[in-house]
Amino acid sequence: MFHSFSRRNFLKTGAAAGAVTALPDFLSRTAGAQEAALSVFSPLPPDPAPPGAAKFSEDAFAKWQADNGAKVAYEMLAWPQLHDRMATAFASGAAPWDITYNCGWVPEFESFLTPYADNLPKALVDDLPATSFATTTVGGKRYGTVFTLALLTLFYNKELMEQAGFKEAPKTWDEMKACAKEMTRDGRFGFVLNYGDPAGIGGTASYWMVFLQQAGGKVYGEDGMPAFKTDEGVAALQMMVDLMPSTDPGSISYAGINDATNVLLAGRAGMMMNWPFMWNAGNDPKQSQIVGKMTSAVLPAGPKGSASIDGTDAWTIVKSSKNQEKAQKLIEFYLDAEVQKRQVLDTGWLPIRLSVLADPEVQAKAPNAAVVLEQAKHPYDSFVTADYNQVTVAVGTEVQQALQGTKTAAQAISDAQDAVTAIVKRRG
Repeated sequence: MFHSFSRRNFLKTGAAAGAVTALPDFLSRTAGAQEAALSVFSPLPPDPAPPGAAKFSEDAFAKWQADNGAKVAYEMLAWPQLHDRMATAFASGAAPWDITYNCGWVPEFESFLTPYADNLPKALVDDLPATSFATTTVGGKRYGTVFTLALLTLFYNKELMEQAGFKEAPKTWDEMKACAKEMTRDGRFGFVLNYGDPAGIGGTASYWMVFLQQAGGKVYGEDGMPAFKTDEGVAALQMMVDLMPSTDPGSISYAGINDATNVLLAGRAGMMMNWPFMWNAGNDPKQSQIVGKMTSAVLPAGPKGSASIDGTDAWTIVKSSKNQEKAQKLIEFYLDAEVQKRQVLDTGWLPIRLSVLADPEVQAKAPNAAVVLEQAKHPYDSFVTADYNQVTVAVGTEVQQALQGTKTAAQAISDAQDAVTAIVKRRG
């Protein structure tokens, strides 16, 4: 079965390290009969993956390949391994792909990419949110196209919350701490996350950035220098520290979002931040022990309101590709309205096309879409820069020390700002 390739099971088997995923058998068989070759570097499902890599729009994908005289081969890795694989391949001049997934790394890899998104059909561009190109535009040129509306929201176990005496999701930091504390009982915890990876988007630094924006802070000032050694920066980290007595102790070592997801779906924790894919997973009896008990809400507000971060999942074309035109056509196929619809209905990853988000069938099958759209009314800056990975590892490492109690929140934030300042000064 294709689902045996899911990232969740992949991590469970401990086989993720350094692995490069071969095509599933059925894809290898069909690919052999095609002509021109396109290579796509993709996350391993259940992280957002395209047709043929994830199980949706398979007939349409086969037809696209036949109509375009192409065979598409996927190299898939677990999400935490993607950045370093790309960095190594680009640095060595041996990137083998035509299309790559990108996630906040477009500014870092811009010199290896083609600004194809400037040439997308107007009808497609007009059907995308204005923010779709915010993290993929460098020097006024669009190097990538976001393909899923992925903001962190709050997922929670309604039954555990009601048992703790709360009728609805917490709306403020104080309510969140009180709710998490009351849900921590009988071997369960009120909150769970994956703090084992310090880096941004999928790890600790991004979670702190969520709280930072809720506190009213920003990572950088108008001069481009770090500006988070502030009351807001410390308050954001102190909020995370305050939650720790009610947080699953395993959170400090969980490296991937699926590790924390498994805890919530097993009924061993009450709340977590997560991406839209969790809706399908939480309502799948093969994966979840809390079917019918899980729902989602806008993230609780800090002193300045709610806020989130953008997953920035985008498709980019490698400059060295010999199939630039066909690669763009394949990305346009990934963004086709019907493919986008199947993406959300079959995988849970929301579409980015506004017309598909408004589709009644989509809204009925993915009621969390309304929550994500509401979350999008609040700030969701991911603070992407060319040295994003370096910056977020520096910040996340300090945040981890505060969460483990080896530094105060104020000391960790001060040390993080010093580390990021040194990185920024090397930008030149």
